Amino acid sequence: MGWSRTNQLIARAAAALGGRAEPLVAEHTDYFMRLVLGERAAIVSKTRSPFLTQVAQGLANNKHTSRALLRARGLPCVEDVLLDEDDDAGGPAVRALLRRCGRVVVKPNWGNRGVGVATDVRDLATLARARARAQALDLDEEVLVEPYVAGTNLRVSVIGGQAIAAAEVQRPRLVAGASAAAQVAALNRDPRRGSWKNPRLCPMDQIEPDEDLAGHLEVYGLSLEAAVPAGVEVEVTGEEVEVIDRTDEVDAGWLRVAEAACGWLGVDVGGVDLRGPSDAFLRAPEAAAGTAFLLEVNVLPALHLHALPTRGQPRPVFEAFVAYCLQLPGAPRPCAQVRV
Repeated sequence: MGWSRTNQLIARAAAALGGRAEPLVAEHTDYFMRLVLGERAAIVSKTRSPFLTQVAQGLANNKHTSRALLRARGLPCVEDVLLDEDDDAGGPAVRALLRRCGRVVVKPNWGNRGVGVATDVRDLATLARARARAQALDLDEEVLVEPYVAGTNLRVSVIGGQAIAAAEVQRPRLVAGASAAAQVAALNRDPRRGSWKNPRLCPMDQIEPDEDLAGHLEVYGLSLEAAVPAGVEVEVTGEEVEVIDRTDEVDAGWLRVAEAACGWLGVDVGGVDLRGPSDAFLRAPEAAAGTAFLLEVNVLPALHLHALPTRGQPRPVFEAFVAYCLQLPGAPRPCAQVRV
């Protein structure tokens, strides 16, 4: 069994710096590898560094708690309503949010890679189905309901406390007409998509309908084989249709927001998700107040988004990651601890 795309990119970066990446044990595991350069060595877990603490990882993974901490520090986090397992999905707080915003997003509080996330939810019936699915997928059966923020997704990756790259991530959308299965099949014919079974250095992955999409569609009252009805559009969360490098265009203030978010949570290597109108990220955060927001900090960032964009300049994020983990000269010093 070969290495995944991420570990292939780590190994290539290590070689470019004069070092090597090697398996940790004789029996293959894709979760760990050893980086070696001269007398320096470090064990990494994909894009987790050896300096990340369990406390920092758990705090960042808890979206509600981490947002509350960052919001108190003045960062522009999106608001949310937390639903525990016994809370009513149609309770007063949720109803008020839906009435005020018109559209909401429902997601697991401990979510990962967009699994269980339903966007553009407009009514209580859909919200109840989305909540049930997100709750079943959450570590503690906790669910967040938050305003739907119009615009685009911006991912900023931070390594060793420094913002290294930024990319606009566009998600696939299933639209009225052909069935969801037919539309996904068309997306999968894109030669830029690789396979999990045969990892290659492709920018995007094949979309596997049987893994998550069927359950996602059920939230909206749809199925894989039926035609998508008129007036319906479903965002396929956790997948990409375009990844566009925006590193040189994003206002420096948003890069500082990403660095501060990682710093307060003790995340030394993180992917910070922002959302808002694309032109909002060309202005300072203060000028875009109320339209663009920080959504979350990911502790297992998809650095390949920057190394293999579908459009724009590739960024040397994996070289920065290897240099940081090995503490090569000039690399930032590790300081991954939660700030209180």
